[in-house]
Amino acid sequence: MTWLRRNWQWLTGPALIGLAALVCWFVPTGDFLVMPGHAVPARTMISVSSAPPKPGQGELLLLTIYSGPANVDEWVFGHFYPHARVVPARTQLPPNTSYERFRRLEESMMANSQATAKVVALRQLGYSVPERGQGAVVENVQRGSAAEAAGLHRGDLILALNGQQLDTAGQLVDLVAGKRPGGSVRLRLKPNDSEAERELEVTLRSRPNEPDRPLLGITPVTYRQSFDFPVQIAIDSKGIIGPSAGLVLTLAIMQAAGRDDLTHGRNVAATGTIDLDGRVGAVGGVADKVISAEGRAEYLLVPKEDYHAAKASASRVKVVEADTIQQAVDFLRSLA
Repeated sequence: MTWLRRNWQWLTGPALIGLAALVCWFVPTGDFLVMPGHAVPARTMISVSSAPPKPGQGELLLLTIYSGPANVDEWVFGHFYPHARVVPARTQLPPNTSYERFRRLEESMMANSQATAKVVALRQLGYSVPERGQGAVVENVQRGSAAEAAGLHRGDLILALNGQQLDTAGQLVDLVAGKRPGGSVRLRLKPNDSEAERELEVTLRSRPNEPDRPLLGITPVTYRQSFDFPVQIAIDSKGIIGPSAGLVLTLAIMQAAGRDDLTHGRNVAATGTIDLDGRVGAVGGVADKVISAEGRAEYLLVPKEDYHAAKASASRVKVVEADTIQQAVDFLRSLA
């Protein structure tokens, strides 16, 4: 206590600074702090039943970005840390969307991305992964199309075509593809927000520049989509949200469930969405993801839309374009 009485004046300043920092931690600014995140080994997120061992394998790295509401402390940090920045909240959130709702949307996107990654990976490995559903929902209607002329609307649920029951959107696409332009099809559907079924006749038109191919003019998605997985795969997202991990999760599942070491002992980062056809889509913040990959990965796989931005930001990591899962796999095999 004697020492404290003698030196209290020297402790007052640091104590006040600490108290101010503590108070500022709870004071919001209305802005967002954005900065590079981590390079997470995707194998730590994936568990596959009866996975064959692969000693000495490299890493497939999932890249993250930190983006969240900034308190006063973080606002100050964002103006001094070289790789961080403070931006208006409107640049990070959709219009009229709270941060909490945005996170729920991103969590849903991650869940969808995980399911798609499982399907694409297992099909790449030669497994049959049957799709199940309860019809095809109209996600979009093209202007001037046969569907618009017949009165189809976004949200309508199509249950059958010419009396043939539809379980998935793919079935609808295949049935229409077997028709000819000028022919008519009879759809059984439930209009959006209605349980009353009705029938609608649509006269098919031609695809632009392809007069012999029919066009209904909608973007369908499978209603209540599910899959029968022949291999049990569990994914722990570790709190990571959003759809941009689709490519790396697909590759990591192939690495875990397949017999071959896709990495050939190399550390490879990857970013990009994935769809059921194996197409890789663009992501946001690729420059930040390059920073996350530098020093951790030898190669970085990105979709075509992000290639030039990633290339311009990279100094050590080698940026490789991958527009499909097959292109990504072919590149990894070339490392052998």
